[in-house]
Amino acid sequence: MAKKKLESSIRKNFAEESYRKISDEKLKISFKFIDWESEEFFIHGLTQKYYELLFDAFNDIQKSTADEIKQQTHPRLMPKFINWQGDSTITRSSFPDKIKNSLRPQSGNDENELQKQYEEMTRDSFELRVAKGYGRIHGFIFDNTFYLVWFDPAHNLFPGRDDKGRDRKTKLPSEVTQVKSFSPEEINRIKELNKTLYQENHQLIQQNGELMKLLDQETDPNL
Repeated sequence: MAKKKLESSIRKNFAEESYRKISDEKLKISFKFIDWESEEFFIHGLTQKYYELLFDAFNDIQKSTADEIKQQTHPRLMPKFINWQGDSTITRSSFPDKIKNSLRPQSGNDENELQKQYEEMTRDSFELRVAKGYGRIHGFIFDNTFYLVWFDPAHNLFPGRDDKGRDRKTKLPSEVTQVKSFSPEEINRIKELNKTLYQENHQLIQQNGELMKLLDQETDPNL
């Protein structure tokens, strides 16, 4: 009997020690499943301050444990569990298909098994605050890693309701972005605009010169 109690105590202590090691382990962060295709979730055209705070949030994630996020106790990131079925103002019902598709080789293309694996993988889905007034990022914790999926500076996943109780509309980047992005097309457009403005300015200079000559002829009796 004493031997069994000793073995039981050893197993209990080992389990508790293993749990402490896991619970104290800091999270890793992965960008494997970022959704670059969504119109509502974006990262471009924002201020330098936003990017500084975003990287601060990344740093905070890597200093956090999974329990701090899952128990929603982190004071800076202010985690909120994403309940896909629990809020009528939600604009999405799940993360993008690219996550589920990554599991196809393991499921053998069995759709039921695929769905089961997907739900297990994304069970711990959370939104984390970048900073007050700077929106949130969304992702899920799996295997002690926070997989970032969406950047949400406009609060488009949960836009909330206005003062009259109406669902707020989602905001597109054009309504939120503060710094204009310069694509090759935009650069060419600006070059053409500059060329046109230069030509117009040159014409105005010539016209002004001609007018000054006429004015001199009319006012100077020696000409």
